[in-house]
Amino acid sequence: MTNKQSMADRWIGATVSRLLKEDGYKYSDMARRMRMPYSTFSAKRHGRSPFSFPEIYAICLITGRDPAEFVPPKSHLRLLPKYPGK
Repeated sequence: MTNKQSMADRWIGATVSRLLKEDGYKYSDMARRMRMPYSTFSAKRHGRSPFSFPEIYAICLITGRDPAEFVPPKSHLRLLPKYPGK
C-alpha cells in the first residue's frame, strides 16, 4: 500500500465498481453524468484517488443507493494518532 492509497479508498472504489456493475451502469456513463473525466473516475474506482463525500452522494442520487452502502467497515479504517510521533 502506498501513501496515496489507503485501505478505505480501495474498499470504496471496489464497492462503487461492484454496485454500478450490479445495477447495469457503464462506468463511462457514470463519469459523464457526474461531469468527471473518465480517467479521474477510473482512478477513484481503483483506489488511487479518494472519492469525496459529494461524489459519493452524486452516485447515490443517480443510482438510488443508500449512502451507508459506501461506508467501509472498521477493519478498513486506520485512524491516525491525534499527535503523530508522540
